Parts: sequence; C-alpha cells; structure tokens
Amino acid sequence: MRQLMSKAWLVPAVMLALGLLFAYWGLIGRGPLNYVAAAILLFFALRFVSTTQVRSLPVSGVDEHLAAGGVVVYWRPGCQYCARLIRELGTEERERVYWVNIWEDAGAADRVRHYHDGFETVPTVVTADDHFVAKDAESYDRAKAVIRRATPVD
Repeated sequence: MRQLMSKAWLVPAVMLALGLLFAYWGLIGRGPLNYVAAAILLFFALRFVSTTQVRSLPVSGVDEHLAAGGVVVYWRPGCQYCARLIRELGTEERERVYWVNIWEDAGAADRVRHYHDGFETVPTVVTADDHFVAKDAESYDRAKAVIRRATPVD
C-alpha cells in the first residue's frame, strides 16, 4: 500500500475522480449530499495537487547535497504539512530543495526515523548543521529562510 501511495499524483487524482463521481450522482438525483461530498473532495484534490510540483530524488545524493550547502526536505504524498510547505514555496525556492519522498525510498524513511526517535515525521527540513519539522507558521517561515540561503539543486 505504501508503494502505491508513494506516487505524488495519486492522492489528488483519486480525490478528483471521487469528487466527479459524487457530482455525477448528485446530477442523476441521488441526493444533495453528493454535492457536498463532491465539493469537499474537489477542494482537497486542489490542495494536494501542489505535491505534484516537486521531483523526488534518491536518498543516496543527500550527503553530497548537504555538503555543498544545500537543503534537503523529507516529505511524503498525502501529508497536509508537506503540501502546505510546497504551496508556500515559490517555484525558485522549490527548485533549491533536494526533495526526498520517504515512501519511495526506504533509506529515506530510516533517516527520518533516526532524526525523530523512530517516528516518520515530515516534512523534515535538513541542513548540514540542523534539522527540524515544518509544522506551524513559525517553522514554515524558518524553512523558507533556510531554503532561500541554500545552494540550489543541480
């Protein structure tokens, strides 16, 4: 299941498909609650479509990128905090980050568990000197500042 859900496009695609299905059921007279369900699903599909805007890279390049002054963000599809961080970053800022999907790479998940005492807490922002979880407005601002100073991914 984890391998299937590791695809960033899957979550918004499934929500979009289900939202359209509920909208169709509403149109053919199956009740007004179908419109509510459709609206909710379509809203979340739009919220998670931002996760398709990052290209996940292998964990094998993390150490080299950190040594060059870069920033690594460990993330996973379907994570609302990851989607928010991706949305808040501009295109240029997103391209500066070395994105690693912990559901695509078991080594990445191991590293995140090492940082957080066995928990796969994401988005984990890592620099050569520090790591932290972006989970609130203050930590998102901190992440953006760290990313702006970082060396871009080649």
